[in-house]
Amino acid sequence: MADKYLMDGNKLMWHSGRVLDWLSGKRIAPLYIDMGITKTCNIQCKYCYYSVPENRTSETFPTDTLIAFLKDAASMGVKAIGFLGDGEPMVHPGVYEAVIAGAEAGLDMALSSNGLVLKEKGLEDFLASLTWIRFNIAASAEKYEQVMGSRRESFGKVVSNIGKCVAIKRKNSLKVTIGLQLVLIEENADDIVPFARLGKDLGVDYAVIKQCSESYNHNLDLGDEDYDRFAPLLREAESYSEGGYNVIVKWKKMRGRGIRGYDHCYGCEFLPQISGNGKVYNCGNFFGNEAFCAGDLTKESFRDIVFGERYKEVMDRVKTEVNVHKVCGINCRQNEINEFLWMVKNPPEHVNFI
Repeated sequence: MADKYLMDGNKLMWHSGRVLDWLSGKRIAPLYIDMGITKTCNIQCKYCYYSVPENRTSETFPTDTLIAFLKDAASMGVKAIGFLGDGEPMVHPGVYEAVIAGAEAGLDMALSSNGLVLKEKGLEDFLASLTWIRFNIAASAEKYEQVMGSRRESFGKVVSNIGKCVAIKRKNSLKVTIGLQLVLIEENADDIVPFARLGKDLGVDYAVIKQCSESYNHNLDLGDEDYDRFAPLLREAESYSEGGYNVIVKWKKMRGRGIRGYDHCYGCEFLPQISGNGKVYNCGNFFGNEAFCAGDLTKESFRDIVFGERYKEVMDRVKTEVNVHKVCGINCRQNEINEFLWMVKNPPEHVNFI
C-alpha cells in the first residue's frame, strides 16, 4: 500500500468508542489537535497563510503554559498533538522541551517544519519523543528561493538538517517516521519527480505531494489547480516507492476540491485547532474570528474550555450555522472526518446488506 499512513483518508474507525459516545450525544474530548505554538516564521512560502501580511505576527505560546496544556490534554483522553499550524514551530524556544513533555504525558507527538532551524543540543531526545516529523521542502535551490521565499543557500542547509535527523534515527534505531512534503502549485510542478528522487536519496520514510488548500476567500491568491494535468509526473513520482520508502500523492484531495458529500461540519469536535497564540478554535479557517473562538489557553485550562459552555456553543454554531458548501475552505482539515461522520449519522437503507 503506497499510502500506508492513510494520509488521504481518516482513521476514526479505529476510535469507535469515542465516535459512539459522540453519536449518543455525550460531550467528548478531541482525539487529535492541530496547533501552532507560534505565529512567526523565518521564511515566506507562497502556499502558506503566513505569506499574507495580516497573518504575520510575533505572538508565541509561552512554554510553561504549553506544557501544562499538553499534560491536561493527555489526562482528558486526547491521543495526539501536531505542532503544524500558524508559524514555524522550530523557532519556538521551548519546542524540544514541549515535545518531550507531551510524549512523557502519553501523547503521540508530531511536528511539521521548514527545516531551517535545527538545534543540535537535545536533538536526539527530541527525535526519540516524536511519532513523526515532516519537512516542507522544494527539490532544488532555485525552487526553494522562488516558492518558499528564502535564500538559495537555505536549501543546502535544510537538506543537511534532514540528513542529520535520518542519521540519528538510524544510529539510535528510533521509531520516529521522517517525511518530506511538497505542496503542489503551478510554480513547482517541474519539481514533482526530482522531489521523489530527493526523498529516496536522503533516506526518509516517505515523500508526500499534496494540494494547496486555499481558504474560502482565496486570500493566498492562488488559482484552483487542475491537478489531473500533472498526473503523468505524479505517477512517475509514485514509481520511486521501493522497500520502506513511499511516495504518496493525495489524489483524493486533488480531485475532490471543494466537493463535499455532507451538509454539516461534525469533525471539529474530534479535531479542533489551536492558534499559535493559545486561542482554541473549532477550525483553522476561522482563526482570528472571535465568534468561533472557544477559549484562550493562556487564561484557562484546556479541560475547563472543552467542558465549558463556550466550547459547546462554538461547536453547535459550526454544526448549525456554517454552510460548508459556501463558507469553508477548499479541502479543509476535517473534510475526510466529516465524510465519515455524516455517513455514520445518516446511514443508508438496508444496512445489513453489506
